[in-house]
Amino acid sequence: MNVNLSDIKIGKGLGDIQFGCTKEKLKYLIGAPEEIDSYNASGEEDGYLTESWHYDEYEFSVSFDEEDNWKLTTISISSPEAKFNGNQLIGKGIDEVLEALKDEDFGENELDDLSDDNIDQKLISFIAASLNLWFEDGALSEIQWGVLWSDEDTPRWPE
Repeated sequence: MNVNLSDIKIGKGLGDIQFGCTKEKLKYLIGAPEEIDSYNASGEEDGYLTESWHYDEYEFSVSFDEEDNWKLTTISISSPEAKFNGNQLIGKGIDEVLEALKDEDFGENELDDLSDDNIDQKLISFIAASLNLWFEDGALSEIQWGVLWSDEDTPRWPE
């Protein structure tokens, strides 16, 4: 396979995969997922469905939303091969990750401590960049980002 699956592009996608692509296009690019989950992300009984595709071999997942005509809206990656501006961030500590992102125009971030008795888990969110950074035991374990929005109902699909 000659598809780039390592370069994280905020608001655009992952390597050669762009937000807004269809399920068919993704299957053409990298094949069928190992697992598919469907769920109601809003929690409302009459809400729209989301379908998540899991590619365990490449250590990432993507989500397609019914509300957005089943276009790709979110990517989550845990592969240490993933790079942001040439930097491998998975496995790095909070301070190292924030230092690597300091020159980006992501706006303010929010830190949520989701730890319990069994796990030390923190989430740093950059709302303006549709970026979530998940840390377990002090190390970045997953990067999750999505399409950018003009307003809460209008996605800005990459061109």
